[in-house]
Amino acid sequence: MSEQTRRDVLRLATASTTAGVLTIGTGTAAAQSTDSEWQRAESPTGKALNDAVDTATGPFAAGADGNVLARRDDGWQKVVSYGPQARSRRLTGIDATDDGKAVWFVGGSGVIGEYNVETRTLTNYSAPKGKTSTWEDCAVRGTAGENERVYFVNGSGELLVGVRQDGGAMKYEKVIKPGGGSTIPAIDFTTREAGHVCSTSQFVAETFDGGSTWTQIGIDFAGGAFFDLASRGKKDVNVAAGSGIIYRYDGFRWTPHVVDDKRRAIRAVDRTDAAGLAAGDGGSVYERQSAGQWKQYETSVETKLDGVAKGSTYDVVVGDGGTILERAVDGVDADAEDGNTTDTGGNTTNSTDDTTTMLSIDIDDDEPLSVERHVDGEWLDASEM
Repeated sequence: MSEQTRRDVLRLATASTTAGVLTIGTGTAAAQSTDSEWQRAESPTGKALNDAVDTATGPFAAGADGNVLARRDDGWQKVVSYGPQARSRRLTGIDATDDGKAVWFVGGSGVIGEYNVETRTLTNYSAPKGKTSTWEDCAVRGTAGENERVYFVNGSGELLVGVRQDGGAMKYEKVIKPGGGSTIPAIDFTTREAGHVCSTSQFVAETFDGGSTWTQIGIDFAGGAFFDLASRGKKDVNVAAGSGIIYRYDGFRWTPHVVDDKRRAIRAVDRTDAAGLAAGDGGSVYERQSAGQWKQYETSVETKLDGVAKGSTYDVVVGDGGTILERAVDGVDADAEDGNTTDTGGNTTNSTDDTTTMLSIDIDDDEPLSVERHVDGEWLDASEM
């Protein structure tokens, strides 16, 4: 696959010093808006939502009690309850296949699950190789059910890579620790071979061989916690951190940008081409204006926000208490919905250069999603093959 990310495939158009050395950032939040474009959606859960992703049928989110939610034409609905093991394990990360037809999600006690939107199948892949530490995040490349390559990182600093086999089973490779034993809260891959991770000990690393070997690229001068990262390639990486900072890597150096005027933690970041979203403590949302400029939005909520997703139909932010904030992408009329959203401010929506349409999938927008088939997935040990 080319260096396009999964979201690039979903978005079909319709219309100096060496790494690790401090460079003083001049870019703060480019502007601040209290007349928010973000609307609070009616949520089917009062439990925390920890991550979000765009798919071929719209945004998905995952969180506490094993809940997986989907945005349908008439609002948000709960697709998976109690998780793939039916044990209500907390879900911490979610990602989608390149074609957007399946989501993979991970969480506490080694939980791993896959939900295929087309077949309505929930597959339990939990605790491969006996790993029961909390999986903090996951990244997926490939086509649903055909050639996925999936990356899982956990609280013990471990990375496990799974590869779809012709018979449908997943083969896992040797478990490694990209940056020692510190928790890895985030992983992101731009191709099957190229990706980045960050750890809670201010460590960021890159790989170009599918995760077999890793090279540290920073951030030596950082003093606060890291929560999330977004990779757009070797020369374009963002890390969401404490003290209101989003770090930017250009392939040579890291630049810290203070995007929150109150220095609140930035807990989530997502990128698609030049566009980007971030969110964090206090209910604030941030939108990328340029390489070092982010616009800050004050919303109607003050909760901690842990997940963001740039979407083809909706941009989405999720957080504590089941909070869902959304903004319709150009061409989607939010006012034409069934009234299950609450306006939190202004009614305008930013126009973008990415006026888009979704990939073709044989599911009506108003058709509810559910689990019609629940199966246990199979893992194969590469060392025994």
